[in-house]
Amino acid sequence: MRVEKLPDLPTWLLLDAVDRLGSVGAAARRAGFSQQAASARVRAAERVLGVALFARSPRGTRTTEQGRAVLDAAAPYLDAARSLAEAVEAVGAGAAARLRVAVSNTVAEHYLPSWLQTVLGGHPGARVDVHAVNSREVLRQVREGLAELGFVESPATLDAVDPAGPDPDRGLLFRTVARDAVVLAAPAGHPWARAGQVSRAELARTGVLVREEGSGTRVAVERALPELAEPAGELGSLSALISTSRATGIPAFVPRRAVAAPLREIRVPGVAVVRPIRAVVRPGAVHPLAAALVRAAVEDGTGDGAAGEGVADGTPGEASPRVQPRARSRTASR
Repeated sequence: MRVEKLPDLPTWLLLDAVDRLGSVGAAARRAGFSQQAASARVRAAERVLGVALFARSPRGTRTTEQGRAVLDAAAPYLDAARSLAEAVEAVGAGAAARLRVAVSNTVAEHYLPSWLQTVLGGHPGARVDVHAVNSREVLRQVREGLAELGFVESPATLDAVDPAGPDPDRGLLFRTVARDAVVLAAPAGHPWARAGQVSRAELARTGVLVREEGSGTRVAVERALPELAEPAGELGSLSALISTSRATGIPAFVPRRAVAAPLREIRVPGVAVVRPIRAVVRPGAVHPLAAALVRAAVEDGTGDGAAGEGVADGTPGEASPRVQPRARSRTASR
């Protein structure tokens, strides 16, 4: 089929909405068409494409098998169109000076401040909105367009965050920017803290404090120590984890950068938990401030080890986020 004969962009957006919502009427309202006009566009598209995209019934509209194949093939086109619209808006209306970033708790508390200092110092009119959540939620926000950029810490490309889930990292691009060590720590009075170490076998028999399911810290620890005992407690944030360890005296797995008096690091011979910190974006994403923030993270050099070979172009097995190399700020800071 010749490209010129394909349906126009508004029609593709309408078809995508019908697929997502399961209703021509609901899709029409979202796309700004009357239901009659929307139905006519759907029929015209099916006629041009020679494919029955949807099956209608009193219970709603279902995408056919052929329709699924067509809409899956159209997805990169729609993503590119949305990215183009965002880029044009950024250039024309100063939106490039505002960036929404979703970050894991560890990154938010121990890495992001210095990165932001670099970026905002060079772009005084810029505004960065930060949402600190766990790694699973970071992926969701970036994937759904709620954040232009995300930072997560996890072994591998986050598939381990939700092994039962539907490919949580599908369609996202990752780039390693730093590395973060996770260590066992406890108040100075704990026997393990006084000894400075604990054997792997003894640790496996003892419940300790850990982060909640979905946290990159939790994933990294469980990969390194699959024989761990049932946790003594699960905490939903890094600050809660540290406070609880201080109050109860129970050891906890925390980022090395978070260890401070009265906590002391406890060595576990033969065990090293180091996970990459990765920037994550949607394919085709174009945002000058995002590019500047990723560059600041790579150049910061404050992680627990180098970002690894190939970081400048994306680590092996990863694709570098496609963000532009320049940043311009045009709105007032906040």
